[in-house]
Amino acid sequence: MVYKIWKKFPISYRNKFHRILQIVNSSRILLNLFYFRHYLTRFFISRNSCKNLRIGESLKYSNWLSTNYQVFTKHFLDATRIFSTSNNFKYIIADNVIEHLNLQSGEKMLGNMYQALQFGGKIRITTPDLESICKVYLIADSNFLLDYAHDLENHDLDIRYFPDILKSTFNAFGHHKGYIYDFKLLSDILIRIGFGNIQKFQAGQSNDLLLKNLEHRTSKSDNWSQMSIEATKI
Repeated sequence: MVYKIWKKFPISYRNKFHRILQIVNSSRILLNLFYFRHYLTRFFISRNSCKNLRIGESLKYSNWLSTNYQVFTKHFLDATRIFSTSNNFKYIIADNVIEHLNLQSGEKMLGNMYQALQFGGKIRITTPDLESICKVYLIADSNFLLDYAHDLENHDLDIRYFPDILKSTFNAFGHHKGYIYDFKLLSDILIRIGFGNIQKFQAGQSNDLLLKNLEHRTSKSDNWSQMSIEATKI
């Protein structure tokens, strides 16, 4: 009922609300004030029997433990800090998270995910695909631009020219504070950490039934602007 009422509000008002909520959710002062919750979540993880972990997610999903680095979330977790030493997870996913972290912090998160996994367990990282995005920019096919603009029209981004694809990739959604990867670099980092069997998929696709259709963004442009990388702890 609340959701139906919310959908009746103009997009501009909803976007303003989301921007305000995001400012509060990512407030450095509030995050530091409530940082003790990270240790509460670590304790919860040590006592919890769930084998599947979502990082950067506040919504609840069946058979998944959702955690997020935000003020308003049930299970507060800083994935760049150790969050499990008991190798208790079979699957860990992070949908559009790593690109918000600088390179060093991103590697720390991947290392912590490795430590938290069972041997034979898998991670799935979904993030912008730099190589594919650059190829689309160079090809300059207007259909790609139109799809991209359409899929992002609710985010108040001015997408009119092909350079806008690159601009939004590096500057929008807080990406200017993080790092954008291509498949080779992300694979090299994962191998260095100890992962193997590294595979690349489109968002929503996987050879593992439990890792299919997990991403929020699966629009037309996401087929080329996003990549989902799976890797196994060996």
